[in-house]
Amino acid sequence: MAKPFQFLLLAVGVIALLVVIGEATYSIAATTHGSTPARVVKVQAGPYPLTVSLYTYPAHASYALPFAIAPRQSIRGALTYDVTSIPDESDVPATPVRASLSPDPNVRNGVQGDAEITVQGLWSLAIIVTGSAGGAEAVVPITATAPPAIPTWLGWVIGFIPLYGLFVFLLSQRGRKARTESLVA
Repeated sequence: MAKPFQFLLLAVGVIALLVVIGEATYSIAATTHGSTPARVVKVQAGPYPLTVSLYTYPAHASYALPFAIAPRQSIRGALTYDVTSIPDESDVPATPVRASLSPDPNVRNGVQGDAEITVQGLWSLAIIVTGSAGGAEAVVPITATAPPAIPTWLGWVIGFIPLYGLFVFLLSQRGRKARTESLVA
């Protein structure tokens, strides 16, 4: 294999690796809790007044929605939560998805988590909270927008892949023709 062709393959591999790393970084950043929420909703779940902080609003379909739940006042005992993202059946043909939760280290009886929003449309975050005063449920309405489009420059790079292949093929044929002519001479 010719040295220039090896360098070309190496360059293509490095570019592909950078694109994959960039996409992974974007996906992680999209589901990370920010320092300030994009929307704060105060809800009442039975005897428990709660504050729900949404860190992305409106939610992006196909990405997780980062959120945090905290009691608005001091609650005796421990609270447990069960959170599910539920699609509006009249608007979204999807199934409910249970959210992943972890304790919030900064808030007593608070949790933070990520709710999967699979398609665009109207959704709700169903929060079931259980504590010393019993169990109750609260619902937070959510709007999910279409996933963000790929950047224009990336679309052009992907669209020109056949042209790149043709260019590499023609270069390799040119080199082969030059070697054949030198052998004949």
